[in-house]
Amino acid sequence: MKAVAEARVIRTVCDPNCHANPRCGIAAHVEHGRIAKIEPGSFPLPEYDGRVCAMGMARLEQQYHKDRLRYPMRRTGARGQGQWQRISWDEVYERLATQLRAIAERHGPRSLAFFTGSGAAGVLTKGSAQRFAAAIGGTAYRAGGVDYGVPKGLEYMFGVPASTYFRPGGHEMADAVNSKLILLWGGNPADTRQVDFHFLTTAQKRGAKLVCIDPNRTVTAKRADQWISPRPGTDTALALALLNEILRNNRQDDEFLRRYTNAPCLVRRDNGALLRDDDTTDAAPYLVWDLSRGLAVRCSESANPALRGHYQARRADGSVVACAPAFQLLCDLAAQHSADEVSNITGVPSSTIVELGRKIARKKPVSVRIGYGVDRWYYSDYTARAVANLVVATGNIGIAGGGISVHDGTYAAPLNLQTFRAPEGREAATLDVVSLMSAIEHGEPYPVRALWLSSSNLFNQTTVNRSRTLREIVPNLELLVVVDHFMTDTAALADLVLPACTIFEKKDLIAGMFLQLQRPAVAPEGESKSDWDIFAGLAERMGLGKYFAEQPEAYLKEMIETDHPLLRGITLERLEREDAVMLNRAADPYVAFTDFSFKTPSRRIELYKEELLRHGAELPYYREPVEASPVSPLYKQFPITLLFSHSRHRIHSTFANLPKFKRLEPEPTVEIHPTDAGKRKIASGDYVRVYNQRGSVTLKARLNADIKVGVAVISEGSWASDFIEGDPYSLTHELISASSENYAFYDTLVEVEAC
Repeated sequence: MKAVAEARVIRTVCDPNCHANPRCGIAAHVEHGRIAKIEPGSFPLPEYDGRVCAMGMARLEQQYHKDRLRYPMRRTGARGQGQWQRISWDEVYERLATQLRAIAERHGPRSLAFFTGSGAAGVLTKGSAQRFAAAIGGTAYRAGGVDYGVPKGLEYMFGVPASTYFRPGGHEMADAVNSKLILLWGGNPADTRQVDFHFLTTAQKRGAKLVCIDPNRTVTAKRADQWISPRPGTDTALALALLNEILRNNRQDDEFLRRYTNAPCLVRRDNGALLRDDDTTDAAPYLVWDLSRGLAVRCSESANPALRGHYQARRADGSVVACAPAFQLLCDLAAQHSADEVSNITGVPSSTIVELGRKIARKKPVSVRIGYGVDRWYYSDYTARAVANLVVATGNIGIAGGGISVHDGTYAAPLNLQTFRAPEGREAATLDVVSLMSAIEHGEPYPVRALWLSSSNLFNQTTVNRSRTLREIVPNLELLVVVDHFMTDTAALADLVLPACTIFEKKDLIAGMFLQLQRPAVAPEGESKSDWDIFAGLAERMGLGKYFAEQPEAYLKEMIETDHPLLRGITLERLEREDAVMLNRAADPYVAFTDFSFKTPSRRIELYKEELLRHGAELPYYREPVEASPVSPLYKQFPITLLFSHSRHRIHSTFANLPKFKRLEPEPTVEIHPTDAGKRKIASGDYVRVYNQRGSVTLKARLNADIKVGVAVISEGSWASDFIEGDPYSLTHELISASSENYAFYDTLVEVEAC
């Protein structure tokens, strides 16, 4: 009788771009060198213990997938033709060293770009690319260009850098139980935040009202107490109308506005600038109108500044300037957006606008969770500011149950990352996705001729007008290297494809409200390597080995073991012993701005944004969508607004190729309302062509009465090879607002026709 091998249980961490906070632990049961099963990993807090979604449980299928990349491959035919030859790692390093040196000699070292995408969150995975880029004098990734409009708008108001995606400015999802009214604006967390959605349903059980604002009746909308369906792209108008209901009924929190915002700061009527003692310097103190003394004084010198009115202010030099408090200008803007007028714009009944405006004013605390459904528009930063004004005007900032959140709010783990990313003080140049495309196509701000992509399906997921990108931008690359688990659409374009380790095969650190180690449970499949090992091998070949000389543990130890209060007492040895270690923080859910400290020029929440005068955006004005609007010249030809939903069965394109989910979603579909389908003689199950002047895609139609009339919805994340013809990202445009710096994927018009 054979002895039964004892199973080892190794805890690791699932780390796709799902925004779960904390990322879910996974316990891998290993027998005979293979993972036999996986189950949820444990946490020291019960609300996070024993949770993982279907995608996390599909990691085992991903691990042993027949199509997984297991060996390095080099392209032997034309780019994208699928002709590959297996090569050794020694040949990989020799080829890369030769080509990278040659490209750097021709175009300069910054022409070598190393980007790690959102498919993995480990600090070693992401940081090793930045470290290598710094060592070689190249370019690394910085946030921006994608999912950036809403964070940028909130940065303008609160001073939280958009590069953090407003995490330090939001509230932990667990704080929802302290809310009385929760606005879910442009998001579908029932599908996209499966492991955290229970916090919202618990809040409902405790009496909170959940309002979902979304053009389509999503799963979240069906779980909400109220669903409001505006015309896509009109959210700014809706927010201003709600604000008008608050202000015209005098339900704002005047004390909060006076103390913590620039609402009382005087604005010059002649040029829109904030009134100062001295116009020659931005450092001069702001002036307010002191109601007690009837004159303009420095903000710090008034206990009773005016919020409304129009004044003639005399400055220290004797000049008199016509001015008004910033709040007066905001009131004037809101007054232009009556419920009746905005009902005509948004399609939301005026009675609904009035009722919700009154609820926001009366049901304190009120929280807003704003999703990327309102981010992927040309004027999304305007929308973020307009929506944020609802919780600012009512004093719902800095209190439990209040706030505005994009991702989960959380303490930023204060790891010592700078030393790791910038060895010996060497820092890489950085580009975001938008500037990267410009650098490849136009050589601005400098040419990029070699691109290294890891954990990124960039040319499937993160590009707009994809057909033009493939035709006119990608050919400018002299070298494209892709590190991945599978031959994705982006990998298929590469010159070299390198097999990456999975979460079960490498060591890394996942940081958030908890610190968690990814631990290797099994040996890498084939010749797969971690990003760290790949760069270490290449660095050695290129004479840069000193930058990767230590074992990963040494660098992790240096990152973790600092004197910061949140990390004090947390060591690598402790992380090795424990499943997950929470930062030294209060047990209560994270709430932003409890100290009412804002890193804006005024050190206040800025309702009025002087620096945006040059864009005509000092206030969050409503602008019609740049393309997806009935007033667009394209509307008669392409009368359908194209939106992209997020499947509960994949994170962007990650997991899209797994058989488990292919059975549930065998092929891509476009969802349209039966009314729109009837006009076009389209039946459910028909193959249709979705097209505009930029491109087209052919896929199966699905009739769905939950979709708004005039809207088509395609679930993003399918690989381009899944479509019969074309791809949906070729339909999107490249217009970018100067104030948002953000791709407007959803601001797109199309037509749909039966094949």
